[in-house]
Amino acid sequence: MTHPIGERRPSVAAAAVLSIVLGIAASILLPAAYGFDIQAIAHPGSIVDKGQGVAELLRWGALLDMASYLPMAVVVVYFHYRLRARNPELITLFTASGLAYVLIGSMAGVLLATVGPPLIEGYATASAGAQDAARVTLEALGNAALIGLWGTLELIFIGFWFIGIGWLMRSDWRRFAVLSTVVGVALLATSLRTGLTGRTLVEINGPLDLVVTAPLGLFFVWELWLAMRLLRGA
Repeated sequence: MTHPIGERRPSVAAAAVLSIVLGIAASILLPAAYGFDIQAIAHPGSIVDKGQGVAELLRWGALLDMASYLPMAVVVVYFHYRLRARNPELITLFTASGLAYVLIGSMAGVLLATVGPPLIEGYATASAGAQDAARVTLEALGNAALIGLWGTLELIFIGFWFIGIGWLMRSDWRRFAVLSTVVGVALLATSLRTGLTGRTLVEINGPLDLVVTAPLGLFFVWELWLAMRLLRGA
């Protein structure tokens, strides 16, 4: 028997497109909080004294980033039911990995959105000691989100999921499966690079960094291609 989600391709396609739209919006607002300064992003505590406007940009950017992960749960579950007959054990493992990505990424966003802005908003009226503490706290929180959760841990889970989906789809969606595998490998490589260097995703210090991180843009291409295929009834 086909699970109902397998009959709702337009809904899954809409979820993929919504994830793209929210992700793009977040990728604009979050850097805007740092004045689109890559060096400032590398030191998250550097904006603690920038005032209410920056606090709002950080809050909404992080909330939109959190929201961009949630529609991916629909995509992950769709592939679970679509592919479970091929290898129930593997797809269960891949699905758990994909949902872990959703949880980790959204958790990082909500932590940054709820903890970061109050530190910025209260900085001007805080004592000198409290200001130092706020700067250190925002720096630690930002590094935990940007490097630890977004830049390293979540990429391991979603990279594994992309490779798994590519493997299981290789017989019928061949080119799509190849793209899925390429995206997965790029995500794992980026996770390794971030974990070993401690640099954020936007810190490009040489050609190797560019080669490793450039394919991340294919994530959006993959989601858009998926939406188009589903709307065509593939």
